[in-house]
Amino acid sequence: MPAASVALRCWVLASLVLASGVQAGELRVCQHDPGRYAYRIELANLILARTAASHGELHIAPAMADDPPQERCLLQLRDGEMDLAYVPPSAERLQQFDMLPFDIHAGMLGYRLLLIRREDAPRFARVRTVDDLRQFRGGFVSQWSDFSRFALNRLPVVGTSRPENLLAMLESHRFDYYHRALHEIWPEIDGTGTAQHPDLMVEPNLALVYQLPVYFTFNHGDVALRDRFAEGIRLIQADGSFQQLLYRHFGKEVARSRLSERRLLILDNDLPAGLPEADSRFWLQR
Repeated sequence: MPAASVALRCWVLASLVLASGVQAGELRVCQHDPGRYAYRIELANLILARTAASHGELHIAPAMADDPPQERCLLQLRDGEMDLAYVPPSAERLQQFDMLPFDIHAGMLGYRLLLIRREDAPRFARVRTVDDLRQFRGGFVSQWSDFSRFALNRLPVVGTSRPENLLAMLESHRFDYYHRALHEIWPEIDGTGTAQHPDLMVEPNLALVYQLPVYFTFNHGDVALRDRFAEGIRLIQADGSFQQLLYRHFGKEVARSRLSERRLLILDNDLPAGLPEADSRFWLQR
């Protein structure tokens, strides 16, 4: 092959490498918010570190701008502007993207506690079934992926587009409860929630349960990266580092939630059929 042709080919390959961000040593994600994604970012970097010997050094690139909305992030992934997202599956997403069917939260996001007004604690103490809960109105962000669970389970709900307003809306009787994941509810009520909304509390007897997996998600054309993450997940499950990372981020909240002492209200879900069950035993039995 002529030297000029070789040089051109090398330039093209190098350009593709740099455009992908993967072989250049940086993995592009559009979800960097440390308040929301610290665990997911650390998990992804752990997987990349465990597979570095066989696949090369790679780490998540630093944020270049504020996180876009989730649907915008997925558009960037589809168009090759990003390499990785971590989102809940849906029928549409499973078709449009290559989603690795492993719940990176091990089922934990599907266990939800209720924020309520203190004055309503006796009313909630009488709740025994999902049908009992239908006598109350929930509040939630209408753009969140599990908002549809309310309608599916015939639970009255008040939707809002602004999550920062939910505590004030609950306190002002716009609705009766606001459910949050185990790792979300305690920081919310312990932080500014206690000071600004002293009449709110975590309901002590109930927990809602439904499937809400979050999957590592890739562009359909990036099979090698998807396979690398699948290999990494197997490795960190086998050596226990996945469990250790989950406990380090969420262990205190799990213990504080006392799930074994609560009545679990199982909700129907609208996830596509055939998704694997998350293995939650290792943290539920802790």
